[in-house]
Amino acid sequence: MRNKEASMPDAANFTYKLNGRVVATDDAIVSGRAVRNSGGLDPASDYILIQIADRTSRSIGLEEAIDLRQMPQPEFLSFKGDSTFSFTVNERGWEWGAATISASDIYRYASIAEELELILDSAGDTVIPADGAVVLGGHGVERIRSREAKTVVIMINGRSRTIPRRKHSYREIALLAYPDADFEKFKYTITYLKGVHGAEGDLVEGEKIEVKNGMVFNVRRSDKS
Repeated sequence: MRNKEASMPDAANFTYKLNGRVVATDDAIVSGRAVRNSGGLDPASDYILIQIADRTSRSIGLEEAIDLRQMPQPEFLSFKGDSTFSFTVNERGWEWGAATISASDIYRYASIAEELELILDSAGDTVIPADGAVVLGGHGVERIRSREAKTVVIMINGRSRTIPRRKHSYREIALLAYPDADFEKFKYTITYLKGVHGAEGDLVEGEKIEVKNGMVFNVRRSDKS
């Protein structure tokens, strides 16, 4: 049943995202059950509903009222099951509906810049790989934080390499591809993609380049003669 305000002639339309899909409604206030039903989650009680807020998340009960007017961009995720898992990201409380959360989801939903790295405080400052995940539900609350990365993972000639996060010279990149590089005898042609701010181009003798996670280098060797 529509609330009175949403039934007024000048009522605004509201939207929210559920599992990435945009849902439109004329109701300013919706229940957790209604959000689940809008995604065909039946029975609604079989699903955990998580609201993504400002760098945090929380579970939403079936009969809990959600005022869409108070959210600039309402977003919800659903998980089949009956358990929620608590953890923190940069000291902000989170709830999740699965026993694991991927690093990519943490970056996305916590609005963490891709050049930062994720650290698992509760595991002795262990670095969480950008393509990795955190297992939740262990003893105690998992504590995750972000910091300036000390290393980055790049691709050179199709192989993954972990290197210090700093500017690297033409010769350093060539040596990563060819550890036996001979700069007197051979010429090394270096191209790169997915650089800082999406940069791509060539790296030549005498130049240095800032590296970032996911940057791709192709190095080709040819005889100078």
